[in-house]
Order: sequence, then structure tokens, then C-alpha cells
Amino acid sequence: MTGEPTAVALTRTEATTAEAVDAAVAHVLDLLGDPLRDVGRGDRVVIKPNMFQRKAGFRTSPELLLALAKRAGERGAEVFVAERTHVIKEILQDSPIHRHAQVVSFDDRPLRITQLPGATSLRVPMAIPDIVLDCDFFIGAPQLRTHSSVVLTNAMKNLVGLLPGFTTRVVHMAGVEESIVDLNLLRPQHLVVCDAMTVIEGNYPMEGVSREVGLLSASRNAVALDLTMAAVAGVEAWELAYLRDAHRRGLGPGGLDEIEVRGAKIEEVAFTLDRAPVDLTPPREGIHVHADTACDDCRRWLAAAMHLLRAELLAHPGEITLVSGPMERLPALRGAVVLVGNALYEHREAGVYLEGCPPRAIQTAGLRHALGLDVTEPERTQFRVPSEGAPHTADLPWPAPEELV
Repeated sequence: MTGEPTAVALTRTEATTAEAVDAAVAHVLDLLGDPLRDVGRGDRVVIKPNMFQRKAGFRTSPELLLALAKRAGERGAEVFVAERTHVIKEILQDSPIHRHAQVVSFDDRPLRITQLPGATSLRVPMAIPDIVLDCDFFIGAPQLRTHSSVVLTNAMKNLVGLLPGFTTRVVHMAGVEESIVDLNLLRPQHLVVCDAMTVIEGNYPMEGVSREVGLLSASRNAVALDLTMAAVAGVEAWELAYLRDAHRRGLGPGGLDEIEVRGAKIEEVAFTLDRAPVDLTPPREGIHVHADTACDDCRRWLAAAMHLLRAELLAHPGEITLVSGPMERLPALRGAVVLVGNALYEHREAGVYLEGCPPRAIQTAGLRHALGLDVTEPERTQFRVPSEGAPHTADLPWPAPEELV
């Protein structure tokens, strides 16, 4: 991008009450020159939070959504707060937000088969909810989180949740990093307000813990906001492949030198986010890891899965071979075998196969299955075993949409 720097507003919030959050939202919007002035009477406004999990703290602040919905509604807009599962309705059931907005699940909306413009990963027509395509003003309200595969999830990755129900699986099949950018090209965000009052860190989405940080940030540009919040959280921009791709495709700045931070300074509010583990060292002899040719996302996924199941790996009485990355010939396969990632599709009959680039967190069930541990019937639909003697899975119940991360 060239020209004037992109503005990002940063502020601390001393409390998470409705009054304190409302004041913080007012402050960051004022620092940006009131971006909601672009909203007019009769406009359709969609606010997309990160709100598909029931666990307390693992979602965008309802008070933040209330502050945004109230302001858009005061402009005379028709306001929707929308997320990809019905969990959002449960969480906001008793919220005063219903005075200002309709709370909807994308799963309930009419879908339109749409070719994503300029897509490099999601190159097939996708089923997109109508209000995503038709809204006049689109607001992202993500929660800042670490991520075991793509390092950090915030404004840009929040748009994976535009896809209804189970179709998020397609994103992993096609490749997460470029799919994130494809979806941001389809539906650019007019405004992003990031909830870093409570962040999620550690081995998320396989595990993860919440942490009180007390920050709010906002921008008219999702790339600029993600670059800024990465710097705040101690993550280097070069580590985030989707941000590099987004810059190449003209969606936002390439570095902090192209961003004007308003309000609090990065160094004043900086903290170190506890990240997901990346160590691929086997926890004991007899566990054989072959991932030298794997992409960064699949290597990180495998490291996170090994960390999650460390106790189970140590307790397993036999050998196990974990393989990831493209290879013409498989290495020596000893004991239970797990193949991780799309690159090993041609070898899928050699063991338990986890498709995706990277796989999803729920697919760690395949590793547990290989270790001889019990998995639920819904989890059994999330990995492939060699066809000879494989049980038929077509009639098994599918996992709940909120579990498909």
C-alpha cells in the first residue's frame, strides 16, 4: 500500500463492565475519526464476533458487541450480530443487545453459491450466507488468540467463521493460510474492533487458557490491526504467512512503518502471549517423527498434538510413527502409524490419515485412535483408517459445529 499510513487505535480498559467497555469503544472510534459516520439510515450492518464456544472467556465480550450494535443502531441501521453456530444465541440470550440488533446464526440464513473473487485457495464456488454478501457495512469483532497452526488468530482469521456449519472443513482441505486471505477479499471489513480485554493463549485450539490483558484496539483495515496486535503480543509479522499474503494481494500494509498507531503506544501496552508449543522432539524412545518436509502449519499442528497427548504417548506400550510432509517414499513405519496433512494423500492406506493443511484440532482424535484409545462416534468421522477392515462411518453422527476447529 502507498500513501497515508493506516490508522490503528489502541487503548486500555480498566474494567469489563458495560459502562467501561462502552467508554473504551467510544474512545477508539473517536481516535479513528468516527468510522461509523459511514453508516446511514436503512443500511444493513453485520457485526461478526468470535462467539462459537460456550466456555467462559473464550469469546468476544458481549459488552463490546452491545457498544457497537447500539452505535450502529443509533444511525438508523438494521443491525445483525452473526456467527456460524447457534451458540451465539445461547450466549446472548439475556443480553440487552436485542434492543439494538438481531442475533442470528449463519446456519439459519439463506445461502448463495458464490465464486470468491481473486481466490488462490478457495477456488471453487462456496455457499455464503446472504447477509455476508448483501450488508452495507461489515464490522469484525474478534478476540485475540494464539493458534497452534497459524500462530495468531485475530481480525483476518475471524472471517473463517463466515462459512456456515461444517463447511469450515473445506478451508482446511484447501489450505488455511490462503483461504483466510480469500475470505477477506470476498468480504472486506469496514471496521474491526479487537477484544484483547481477555485473550486466549497456550495450545489453542487444542487447549488454551484465558488471560486478562485489558486492551481494546480498532482500525478500518484488518491487516493493519493484525500487524499491530501481533507486535503488542510479541509476535513478529514475518511469522504470520496470511499477513504476508494479504499484503501481496493488496489488502493492507506490509509492516508497522506503514501504520499510524493512535492512543496508547505499542511499547506501553505490550505483553508476551504464551504460544502453542513447536517442539517436535519425541517424548520418549520408540516414537518416530518424520516431518522435515512438512509445511510450517502442519509441523506446528503436529507439535501441538504431541504436547496435548504427551501423557498418552508416554503410556503407549508400543512404537508409533508420525509422518508429515510430501515424500516420494515413506520412511520405515514402526508400530502405530499416523499420517498428517494433505501432502500424504497418496500414502493414505499406510496408517491413520489426517487430511488438511493443517488438520483441525478435533482430528487429534485420529492420533488417539492410533494409540488404541477410545474416540466418540462423531470423532470417528474426522480421520481415515486403511480401507481394509475399516468400519463404515457414513451413518455416524457428525460433531457439533462448535467442535470443528
